Amino acid sequence: MEFRKHGLLVAIALGALLTTGLVACGGDDDDGGDSTATAAGKTGAATTASGDNGGATEEITIVMTDNVFTPKDITVPVGKEVKIEVKNEGAAVHNMHVLSEKAEGKDFSSEALVQPGKDDSFTVKFSKAGKYDFQCDYHVPDMVGTITAK
Repeated sequence: MEFRKHGLLVAIALGALLTTGLVACGGDDDDGGDSTATAAGKTGAATTASGDNGGATEEITIVMTDNVFTPKDITVPVGKEVKIEVKNEGAAVHNMHVLSEKAEGKDFSSEALVQPGKDDSFTVKFSKAGKYDFQCDYHVPDMVGTITAK
């Protein structure tokens, strides 16, 4: 009888751990809508940033959840520094890695591990117009987006 009770407790504990792991890795909770941002840092409908801010660095905030970037499409001006702040509001670690080495000679990236509940920031400056993909290195192909420099 004691063995059966112990086995039941082990099965319940393993089930709870498995459920927690699946929730942490999560699925795509994207509602299918597109969200965009411009270098002014606004979320919602796409607008074109004028880039006339007196030479100050423009800022964009991106929220990372499990497993979605919000917004996932960003527009920035060519030749201007743009500070990207990433906020991890998910349960798993994330990062933001801009795949720009081919066009810009280097990739731009947040810290390798942005822990849940933490923020990080980095600066990008694109010298050429174009589209640059970005991703969370830990959650590809679900957690991806595009920066348009124009």
